[in-house]
Formats: sequence, structure tokens, C-alpha cells
Amino acid sequence: MEERSRWRWTRARRIAAIIAVCAIVVYGAVVALYALSDRSRDIGCQGDPPADSLLLELRPEAVDAAGDRIAVNLAVRSFGPLQDPVTGLSTDAVTLYVTDTDGSPTHTFEAGQVPSPIAMRFITDGYIERWPFDAHVARFAVVALRGTAPDGTVVPVTICGTPNVPGWMFASEPVPGTEALIVDGAPVDQVQLSAHRAGATTAFGLVILALMVVMPALTLTVAVVAYRGRRKVEATLMSWMAAMVFATIPLRGFLPGSPPIGSWVDYLVVLWVLVGLVIGLIVYVLAWLRWSPVAGAPREQATDAALPVVLAASASAAPPVTPSAEDGGDTGDGGGGGAH
Repeated sequence: MEERSRWRWTRARRIAAIIAVCAIVVYGAVVALYALSDRSRDIGCQGDPPADSLLLELRPEAVDAAGDRIAVNLAVRSFGPLQDPVTGLSTDAVTLYVTDTDGSPTHTFEAGQVPSPIAMRFITDGYIERWPFDAHVARFAVVALRGTAPDGTVVPVTICGTPNVPGWMFASEPVPGTEALIVDGAPVDQVQLSAHRAGATTAFGLVILALMVVMPALTLTVAVVAYRGRRKVEATLMSWMAAMVFATIPLRGFLPGSPPIGSWVDYLVVLWVLVGLVIGLIVYVLAWLRWSPVAGAPREQATDAALPVVLAASASAAPPVTPSAEDGGDTGDGGGGGAH
């Protein structure tokens, strides 16, 4: 018996050690991914931009994954060959033509005008239903004209930028242009801007999903053990199980990025978490019906069980029987008669 108890204690310690190690590893991984995702990657040019081109700074501000849009600010940092060396402004009117936006594609800066950042939204191609592994890609082209369109002359353009959108990572690369925009008889090269969720955001979402999976596992364990009669059935535990059913929806809404209803996580995880919780609740109700005493039975059982105790107590409390004087005289007489 002592050896078996020692074996159980050793097994419990091993399980606790494994759980602690797993928790530490997951914690370290999430923190490391968050630290790595904080490093921004530059968009466009690497190093010093050329001096003979118009320099534009592209700064992503937000990602609307559900609406397939990337909100950016486009600012002119240098007019290049059109820049006045004294004022730093343009010596001539400059027209920017930006494709694949949901607003006006043409933006004009007059000569000597201080350029203000242009807020625009690029149209992206992505599937938020694949959260948290979804990627959203925008392909756009920028053409700068000296003067006003369509009579202006083309000015070379260089696009740079440093994105800093929490929870998102960005990458860019040049891609060949299409027949949709042709300048001087050749398609204009495009820029492909892609956004995907940061590693820390993905890890955070996966941890939340793992916690949701643990909930029905605990519920089913308690329900099955109680149904088999290995543990006492407590009716109050049914409220705990019901609370976990209602806690699933808030956890679902706490996922970063708020994936829409109908994403793959709903079919692979959330739906079956709810099913497991409800099954556990049903099994526990069956265990309660199986092992709980029927109404009125406890009082009868208590009365029947207490009856032998009462009888035993009465018997022990009765005074001892002693012979009376009359009985003693009869005994003495009989004894004397026998002697005689």
C-alpha cells in the first residue's frame, strides 16, 4: 500500500513538472515572438534613395482585413530634380497618379506648395476567413508627372517607408506592370505590398484556442468520473459547467483581429468546444440522476440505520438484575433443607 501511494505521488510530481515546463516554453515563445515582431521592415528602397527621382514616403496606418483595405499615408519627402535648393519646394506643378485605391487616383501639388500627406486606402486581395494565417496583398503603381495630366512629363519615382502597425508585418517588392497603366509605350512597374499577422499575434490567438480546448476536456473528465461513481456528485458543479459554456463566446470575441463568424477556427475549434461542453453537462446530469438519492429516501434510511443504535444504547443503559431478598430466602431454605 505504501509503495503504491509513493508511485502515485511520483507520477503527480512528473505531471506537474511537465505542465510547468510547457507553460514556461509557451510563455518564452510568445515573448520572443513579440520582441521580434516589434522590429519594423523598411518598404521599398534600401540605403540612400537616388537624387534624380521624386522621393515618396509610404506609411501604412491600419489594415482592414474584413474590408480588404490597407490605409496608408503617402507623403512627398523630396521633389528630386524639381526641388528648389533654397526652399526645398517644387519649382513646378507635380501630379501624382496612384492606382488601385478606393478614392481619387490623381493628386496635384502646385509650384511652391507645401505638400501635405495624402491619406488613401489600397484595395487588397486576402481572405480573413483563414485567420490567423491570412495575408492581404495590394498591388499599385505610382506615376509622377511634371505639370498637369495628361500633358506632363514623367519624373522618376522612388518609394520608401517604415511601417508600424501593431499586430501586423509588412513586406514589399517590385512586380512587373500590366496593360492597365502604360506610360511611354511600356507598362509601369508596380509595387506589391503584403501584410500578414505578426508572430506574436498568431501565437496569442493559438494560445487562446488551446485554452478553449482545455475547457471541454476538464468538463468531460469531471462528468465521466462522476458518472462512473468514482467521485461524489455535487449538483453545484452543473453551474460551473454552464458558466464555461457561456464563457466560450467572450473568449471567441477576444481573439486578436476579431475573425468574422464562419472562419475556419469556428468549424475546427469553437463549434466542437461548445459541443464538448454541452456533452459534459449532459453526462453530469445523468450522473446526478444515477447517484443522487431519491427525495425522502435519506430520512428513511437514517431512521432505519439509527434503530439498532438506539436499541443497543437502551440495552447498555439498563440496570443489572440482582436477586431479591425473597429469592435469597428461598434459596437459603432450599439450601438448608438440602443440608438437613
